[in-house]
Amino acid sequence: MEVREDFMDESTLSMMEVREDFMVSPIGDSEPSLRTAYFLKPLAKSLDGSVSEVLSSSKTMQLPPVFEPKEWPLVVHFKGWPKLKRKWVEWVDALQVRYGSVWKKVGIFDAIMSTKCSIVKDENLCFGVAEKWCPKTNTFLFPWGEATITLEDVMVLGAYPLVGDPIFTPLQSQEMIEVEKKLIHARQQPLRKNGAKVTTSLWMNLFLNSGSEIEHEAFLATWLTMVGFSHNGLMSKFVFPIAIHLARGNSIALGPAVLASIYKDLSLLKKTIVDFTNDKLELEVTLLSPFYLVQIWVWERFMNLQPQPMLINQEDPMLFRWHKVNTLKIDNVRLALDSAMEHFRWRPYVQYAGKFKVFYPENETLVLIDTNLDKEPTGLLVSFVTCLRVSVLVGIQSTIKKYLPHRVAMQFGMDQDVPGRVPTFHGTEAIAWKNYCRTISDRSLYFPARLFEGDVTTRYAMWWKQSVLCRHHDFAKNIVQRKRSLRPPPHGPHVLKANKKGYDADVPPGFSHLKTAPSGNSGEDNGEPLMGGLEEDFGDANGRKESRLSSESCSCASGIKVKYLEQRINRLETVIKKLKIEKFGHS
Repeated sequence: MEVREDFMDESTLSMMEVREDFMVSPIGDSEPSLRTAYFLKPLAKSLDGSVSEVLSSSKTMQLPPVFEPKEWPLVVHFKGWPKLKRKWVEWVDALQVRYGSVWKKVGIFDAIMSTKCSIVKDENLCFGVAEKWCPKTNTFLFPWGEATITLEDVMVLGAYPLVGDPIFTPLQSQEMIEVEKKLIHARQQPLRKNGAKVTTSLWMNLFLNSGSEIEHEAFLATWLTMVGFSHNGLMSKFVFPIAIHLARGNSIALGPAVLASIYKDLSLLKKTIVDFTNDKLELEVTLLSPFYLVQIWVWERFMNLQPQPMLINQEDPMLFRWHKVNTLKIDNVRLALDSAMEHFRWRPYVQYAGKFKVFYPENETLVLIDTNLDKEPTGLLVSFVTCLRVSVLVGIQSTIKKYLPHRVAMQFGMDQDVPGRVPTFHGTEAIAWKNYCRTISDRSLYFPARLFEGDVTTRYAMWWKQSVLCRHHDFAKNIVQRKRSLRPPPHGPHVLKANKKGYDADVPPGFSHLKTAPSGNSGEDNGEPLMGGLEEDFGDANGRKESRLSSESCSCASGIKVKYLEQRINRLETVIKKLKIEKFGHS
């Protein structure tokens, strides 16, 4: 079956649109201002027709009137939520010495090391955010805006590679096929002896410290099964070819498959909650994806729901921030999410600019794209560009999910306009993969300054009000004057030239192809800050105030503090003005 041309035509055009428009703050505390804005495509051409049908349809998915998951007789099995086992940690440490360089080459080193973390599960939080899921858009719909887990989150939090060959890549040599046969034979032994299910624990017992010639492949197969690359949570033949490729240094794009499985599980959990409400009792559901990333996503972005993270070193995987961190006691997750407009962080990872310099430049930057840039398999810039464009994700068992970053452009520091509709994808996984890794057609790409936060167009504010906010509050009435921080400089963005020649001493590995144009400044950090640094005072869901330490440069800390104080001052001025009007009839 061929993929519909309208899907391909919409998504293969340029990724960004630049134009002047009237913009307002997403939290509704600014007057409309005319300025140059940067949007992710496709965008809706008008507000007429079916542009808001998807959001409107989400209202028909009736949820329980009261959020009380503890009272639900619902059992959820989180198969992709690894339990920390001493044997597994021992295996990781033993093989890291021998194969760590291979893991780094194929981009899975941090992802493997992250399995040494123990993430404390908060089922109420998982249920609460799943209630907000819209399966038609693969986004969360909150009263105050639309957000989602993106490829950026999978890449930064889970450390899964976004570029490489697809997960369904066949084995290419007789030697690889022979290794697969040995793995299949090892899997059949316990089945033949006593019919035992081949769990990851049983598999580890077979290969840990065995000295087997296929131990590395067996280890990688165990890891893939632990993080959701199995259709039933048991050792599956499906993961063997992937493990064999990775063991030989062949890069596999695991990120899109991970995200597709998360989208699938969020839709399954949302449907289960809705069906339960409508007396269609499904008392048990199994989630196979690494669903802990959903919980970490909430912790990274919702400051009112975030427990105290760990301080980590720059070389540590991001997940180490949440190792054995205790969850917050939240009385009503639904209420906390609905009222989190001013607590939501659109760009939480900018504080880690020392780790992702080009992704989060100090100053806004225009990158000129080399025509061959998309063919560089290890290019981190290509990975980030992939996060920004509409595509199709291929997961296990031929799961295919649409990826719609244009609906959540503010998560990338872009401005938000009414998103255009992307037709349903009809095609094979091979066609879907071709769409995912298509050539970058833009001649240049804009990257906002890392402290910049996007706005929404006035028509988006009107559309959101008509689509969602009519049941919550009047967005338009909340628009008041606000100072805008980090506006684009008058001389325009700094320019970087994408070039595969030469190396820069100040550019981290993977970014050696970026060269600073003679007339521009790269805007990169001068220092290499550790994770953590900023002191942030805020109240959590229990009303407790804490002072958090994250590591960032002084300029970043002062910039965020100034912006935070400006926002607080403007909100206080608005409250005082309203009180004066109510009491005296004037301001």
